[in-house]
Amino acid sequence: MPDLSRFLSCPIAARFVDTREDALSYYAHKLVGDHAITLGGGEPMVVRFNPEEIHLFTDERSPCPPDCIVCRPGAHAQETRCFSVERARRMDLVLPTIQAPVTSLQARKPGATMLFGPPDPKSTVRLCVVVAPGAQVYFVRTAYPVAPTAYREALRGKRAPWPPK
Repeated sequence: MPDLSRFLSCPIAARFVDTREDALSYYAHKLVGDHAITLGGGEPMVVRFNPEEIHLFTDERSPCPPDCIVCRPGAHAQETRCFSVERARRMDLVLPTIQAPVTSLQARKPGATMLFGPPDPKSTVRLCVVVAPGAQVYFVRTAYPVAPTAYREALRGKRAPWPPK
């Protein structure tokens, strides 16, 4: 269990995330750990959010304002990314996208799957969640918004069964 004592508050929903600290707190309180879910066809699955993961609420923007820098310690090198309010405010959509994706495609990482949710009614942007299999769990690796043109391009990729067989 992550140490949550450094956070004074946590937004009640991802749509209320405004700052890097909000995103870190929300992720630690609401997502870190194992989640038992039921997929659209009734199949049970466990998905895990690792405490050190930062990709769900950061991007690779550069330069990054100093108050937006988020560091993830790694085995070989520390990864530095930039807080993204657009990504952070979509964290509530990660589990629903895994449970009932509109489309599932093979990801670049062997064995990983890209799961696409429905388009947002206001912007037509949709969420892509990348999950990778582990021992009896699926790890959530990243989630990011995908514009309609990028989604159409992604559809040229190889389909992947979801739920996995």
